[in-house]
Amino acid sequence: MESKRSPYLKHLYVCVNQRVDGRESCSQKEAEQIREKLKEYVNTHGLKGKVRVSGAGCMDLCEQGANVMVYPGERWYSRVTLGDVDRIIEQELSPLAPPVPLRPLSPAPVRAFLFDLGNVLVKFNHMEAARKITAGTGASPDALFQLFFESPLVVDHDEGRISTRQFYEEVSGRLGLSVGYENFLQVWNDIFTEDLQMTELLRRLLRSYPAYLISNTNRPHFEYLREVYPVLQEMNGWILSYEVGSLKPNPTIYHRALELVRLPAAEIFYVDDREDLIEAGHRMGFQTHRFTGADRLLEDLKSRGVQMGGCQD
Repeated sequence: MESKRSPYLKHLYVCVNQRVDGRESCSQKEAEQIREKLKEYVNTHGLKGKVRVSGAGCMDLCEQGANVMVYPGERWYSRVTLGDVDRIIEQELSPLAPPVPLRPLSPAPVRAFLFDLGNVLVKFNHMEAARKITAGTGASPDALFQLFFESPLVVDHDEGRISTRQFYEEVSGRLGLSVGYENFLQVWNDIFTEDLQMTELLRRLLRSYPAYLISNTNRPHFEYLREVYPVLQEMNGWILSYEVGSLKPNPTIYHRALELVRLPAAEIFYVDDREDLIEAGHRMGFQTHRFTGADRLLEDLKSRGVQMGGCQD
């Protein structure tokens, strides 16, 4: 026998079990179609040999089917329908796909801006919230941190599919938290700090250009930030995942931005801190900047001829 690491970056197991006694089973719930759609994405997006999609026998939870299990990551998707497959692809497979070659963009004047929120306009620290929420409860802050960032539960919350109360109850149930809802909400929101350089830069831009917020966020975070940081209310509009029902890099949220801004994509300058989201912006045709700090952004804006209102040279 030979033991070695798995040759695959990820392995997705789709339960296609059919119970011979006629009881409810995953095979009755679009399981084969789900498996085929996942395999099609793997085969057409450069992931063959890197990701494996397999049919699985009984997982003993057919009443929660269709079921999809993912390793590594130990994630379990239940009650999956064919319409949910795009979300699984976005969560599990899209980040592994080779980037599409970026087409060169024709020079165009910048006439409007799209700004991401977290770690662009404001800084945040989810681990600090995880420590405060679990303090004295015996629950693991690391486990809560993983829920905040990597679980389908957070996707459902940020896409507005579940309420914050439901999010709280599910988190509390999974980790055995004893903290009350109001205290949870207070700590959940108290993770942000203002980036004063970006507040100043944004206000200077707003003197000459429309600027919009485009963010993967949830209702309590945004409503809190809108009150605490008045500069957000000075912006021309907001495209928010929990209102759109879609997270970046799904093209749906970018199309919603184009509908709101009403300008060609080539005349819109999009700022985000994540490389995969910048690549998605390129595919939409935006001018883009991967944010690493206000100074670098200001240099890029000046090189593109952007007029900074109130600029002191």
